[in-house]
Amino acid sequence: MTLYKHLPIFLMLLLSLTHCAANEPVGKQSPSDRSTPSPVSSIDVENLADGTEVKNSGLELMNLGLGMNLLYSGVDSNDSVLVVLVHGYQSEGYEWVVAAKGLTEYFGSSYFFRYDWEDCPDVVGRQLAEEIKTLVRSQDFKRVVIFGHSYGGVILTFMAGELGRITAEVHVIAAPLSGFPRLMDQCDNLVYDKMDKLTYPPWQKQVKVFQHKTVHAQDGAFRDLASDPQDVNLPFKKVIDLPPTMDGHRLGHNWSVTWVVDNYLGRPHKH
Repeated sequence: MTLYKHLPIFLMLLLSLTHCAANEPVGKQSPSDRSTPSPVSSIDVENLADGTEVKNSGLELMNLGLGMNLLYSGVDSNDSVLVVLVHGYQSEGYEWVVAAKGLTEYFGSSYFFRYDWEDCPDVVGRQLAEEIKTLVRSQDFKRVVIFGHSYGGVILTFMAGELGRITAEVHVIAAPLSGFPRLMDQCDNLVYDKMDKLTYPPWQKQVKVFQHKTVHAQDGAFRDLASDPQDVNLPFKKVIDLPPTMDGHRLGHNWSVTWVVDNYLGRPHKH
């Protein structure tokens, strides 16, 4: 009699457990079971066309999910180096296509970091630093190399001070590091110095930050500004002034990414 009295409750519990099991993602593992964190998504860069189709390929990059997205190709690459690419404000993605394809030929652990560009750069910088720390904990990378363009370069400069003991090489490309009011006016927690230039948290000596500056008058994003927003006094490992032209064409804001990454890979362009 007691068994039948409790039978409805037992059946409800059984159905609840069955429903939970049915909705559990196939192959889901706990963080402790995974040696490497799963990326938000991934993309085969061999399918990204450049040339006349480069803008369509750029949209494929920008349609990736927010967070770390794995870039891969069919080439066996060195996966002892963690490489991260960080786009700029309202990026259309096409400036990263050639760079992404080139880097994945050399490095098997390459990621494209997508973020909400309405967020303040210090906030995204901390998020990015945590993502990188998680990846470094998961694998014994010998090197960490990060490229950030425009607003992404501002994010990287905030991130540099959040990496702790991680040894990293940070490349800041065509970035308005002194501040860009149209993008940052809503960020009340940002601090400016007496010269009304944006300040950043200091980074450890094992974090090497390289600044790559476009020619102010040649950069479509900066040329209408009275002063060059790339001019700041920070302890960079090196400041590299980019040439005004690339392969006979104007080297502007977006194509500076191709110049810097190709030069890093030993594929220099003509001035």
